[in-house]
Amino acid sequence: MDLDDVRFRIAAGRRILYREGCDSNVGGHVSARADEGDGFWVTGFEYLDQTMPANVAKLDFDLQPLVGAHELSPAVNFHSLIYQRRPDVNAIVHVHSHHVSVLSSIEGQTVGMYNVVAVLFHDEQATYLDDGVKAHTDVVDALGPDKHVVIMKNHGAIVASDSVENAVIEAITLEAAARYHLECVAAGGTEILEAEVLGGKAMYRKHYLPQMWRANLARLRRSDPDLFEALTP
Repeated sequence: MDLDDVRFRIAAGRRILYREGCDSNVGGHVSARADEGDGFWVTGFEYLDQTMPANVAKLDFDLQPLVGAHELSPAVNFHSLIYQRRPDVNAIVHVHSHHVSVLSSIEGQTVGMYNVVAVLFHDEQATYLDDGVKAHTDVVDALGPDKHVVIMKNHGAIVASDSVENAVIEAITLEAAARYHLECVAAGGTEILEAEVLGGKAMYRKHYLPQMWRANLARLRRSDPDLFEALTP
C-alpha cells in the first residue's frame, strides 16, 4: 500500500477532517468511486480519527460488500445514488461539523461570501429539508445535476467532489466558511463583491485545494504515525 491507495487516502482524509474541526462522532462518511466502476469505497461506524486503511470497505451500488465487511451506516445509500447519477463525482464527504450544523438550522441558508475561502462554494450549494416522511435519499435530488454541496437542515452537509483530496479540503473549508458566516452576520459584516468572488474561485481551486491537502498530510505524519505504518516501506 502506498500514498495513492484509495483506502489510505480515505483514512487520511477522515483524520484530517477530525484534526481540522469536522468531528462527526461515528456518523461521518468519506467515500470514493472505485476505479473499476463496480461500486465505491466507504468507511463504517467509527470516529474519524480512528480510521485505518484496513477499515475501508468496497460496496457495489446495491450496497453489497465486495471487499471487507464492516458495520455501515444505512445513510451510505445516498453515496451510491450520487455516484450513479453524477459521473463527475468521484468522492463524497458527509459531516456534522459544528458551525455547518448550526448554520443548517436556518432553513434555506447556504454559506455566504463573508471570507475569501467561501469563494470555493459560490454557486455550488443547495439546501435540503428532511420532513421525516420522504425518503432520506431524496437529498440526492437536492444536489441535482451540477451542485457540489448540500446543506441539510438541522443536520450537516454533503460535499460531492472530483477526488478524495478535494472533497476533504472542501469539507474543512466549508466548516471554516460557515463559522465566518455566523460570526460576520452577528458583527454586521458584509459579503465580498461578486467580481472578487469569481476571480478568486478559480485560483482557490487551482492552488489552495492541492496545497492544503499536502500540508495536512504532512501534519498527519507527526500527529498520526500509526496511519503511516500501513504503508509499504
